[in-house]
Amino acid sequence: MKTRLFILVAATAVFLAGSDKKVVGSARGENQDLTLEVTLYLDPASVKDLIGTELGGHFMLAAVKMEPKYGKQITIDRDDFQLRTDKDGEKTKPFAPTEIAGGATLVVPQRRVAGGEGSPLYLGPAPNENGPAVLKNGDSAGDRTLEKVLTERVLAEKKTDQPASGLLYFSMEKQKLKDLELIYGARGENQISLRFKPR
Repeated sequence: MKTRLFILVAATAVFLAGSDKKVVGSARGENQDLTLEVTLYLDPASVKDLIGTELGGHFMLAAVKMEPKYGKQITIDRDDFQLRTDKDGEKTKPFAPTEIAGGATLVVPQRRVAGGEGSPLYLGPAPNENGPAVLKNGDSAGDRTLEKVLTERVLAEKKTDQPASGLLYFSMEKQKLKDLELIYGARGENQISLRFKPR
């Protein structure tokens, strides 16, 4: 009986370890100038499936498709995109490939402000408007390879009247799909706001 119980527990542990839940959502919106389709890859396993690396588990990726309407020319600028969460109001703009890999790589600091947890002076991690990642110097072959992959896949900044697609790299951790909103463009009638549904 004990042997059967042990085998059952071991099999359950192996199953759970091998079944990483992938969190992927999609959304579509449009304004007067273009239609926008976005697939958001939230978890490290999905990120790895998409680009071959988990990016340290600190990033989520947005696969973006933009299609101009009526032959209009649009200007693609990655800074026109902003990801925000209802959880605490945190906002982030996309990171450039050179900010993630290459000569400057991103690390996540474990900083505490004025005392540890439980202390009346504890204020939590130091805030960072663009996510928890910070830059450090580094230039290894692995970094250069990663930078090349990220650069090849990133949403290219350009003026075009043709459909365009690519990836955006956001640093925002421990988020639920239902809390996330992707905003494209400046505030006004031409702004597109996307909420994601699980795929």
